[in-house]
Amino acid sequence: MVAFAAYGCEEVMVDYEGKTTPYSQPKEIVAKCHQAELPLGERYFLTPRMPNPKLEEFERAMLTVEAALIANYFSVKLMGRQAVKWIVLPMVADVDTPHLVYRLLLRKQKIYEEELGTRWEPVEVIPLVEDAFAQLKVEDLLGSLISKMEEKPKHVRLFLGKSDSAVKYGHIASALSIVKLLSSLHSLEERLGVKIFPILGMGSPPFRGGINNPRLVHMETMQYAGFNTVTVQSAVRYDVSYDEYSFVREVLLNACCLRTLRLDVGGEVDAVITLASSNYRALLSKYADKVAEVARLIPSTRERVSWTVYGRSVVAHDRVVNMPRAIVYTATWYAMGLPPTLLDAPTIVELAKQDKLDAVLKALPTLRAELTYDAQFYDAATAEKYVGPQLVKAVEEALDYLDIKERSGGIYQALLRSPRNESNVLAAGKYRKFLG
Repeated sequence: MVAFAAYGCEEVMVDYEGKTTPYSQPKEIVAKCHQAELPLGERYFLTPRMPNPKLEEFERAMLTVEAALIANYFSVKLMGRQAVKWIVLPMVADVDTPHLVYRLLLRKQKIYEEELGTRWEPVEVIPLVEDAFAQLKVEDLLGSLISKMEEKPKHVRLFLGKSDSAVKYGHIASALSIVKLLSSLHSLEERLGVKIFPILGMGSPPFRGGINNPRLVHMETMQYAGFNTVTVQSAVRYDVSYDEYSFVREVLLNACCLRTLRLDVGGEVDAVITLASSNYRALLSKYADKVAEVARLIPSTRERVSWTVYGRSVVAHDRVVNMPRAIVYTATWYAMGLPPTLLDAPTIVELAKQDKLDAVLKALPTLRAELTYDAQFYDAATAEKYVGPQLVKAVEEALDYLDIKERSGGIYQALLRSPRNESNVLAAGKYRKFLG
């Protein structure tokens, strides 16, 4: 309700992925919108994000599908309009899972029609692709999914996640994969014969896309041009002023549906993605235990399934490591004095020595601004306690190549150098205006 009325959002994503969200919530939102005479199903929509049935309990996925259809039943009954037109399926890496959800929705909806006489348009599945290498193969995914549908759609919505991709492969690799996909959008539409409406799932920290960040949004919208929808996440709603939020919203609306950035680095993009992800995962393997130790100090801000139960398994060179989900993971690196974008420092140094850094900066024109922004939260002395001198040396060298002078200081540096505890972690997050 508040998202519609006060924040001007057109969709509310009721999120069940890894969270203990009540299954009655979509129906309750329908009832409140009806009471407040908000045009749900006309101007505003509910879009649940369900658990992936391959990664969480299958019954949770089934209950989410049921919650979405019950919301539609009541919205049609009360207002004559369909509240839920789409349902988001996260962590999509194959065609079988979205096709399973597609079939479930059709079958369950048929029961409502036959038994209760209530009809609405079929609920569409939005695949949320949160893996850099899966994003590079999205044409195969969409082509296979469309071929399995009973009727070829005129358009599809495609959700591109930055956060989980960054946790797996680092900032540069996850950013490049999305930019490459957006830059090829027009030719992809022509080959598939459908219109594609991209959704960007990004947060406030640069590592998670930065598109919700009041200081970066005007640049990020240019770098990720071509989007149709952007998620408004918790930090920009709760941790900044309403005026700052309004500024972010205005920039996002003005930049919606701009022409995509023309990626002009030839066939080198895939090679850079591979290099950056490989270097990043080598560091992840080395520091996984330290990340897990500090992550336990990060407070949970929502009712979630614990990351130790539902985290992110990352293949990090010689082993599979269990990492926290994006918010906790990102907050952990900030608490260690090393913003996670700087984990790409060895890649930046290597690219600079190979005279390839300028090409990457051309493909990611916001990268230098992102690292300049994050450098104000970087403290070499704190970072060295956690990761040792070798990585700190690479970070300093990378920042020198980019001529970035900013470093943490004052109150924030004092918080970093204080003993690690939950209170200090929260205070540092309030200073940054995001936890992770």
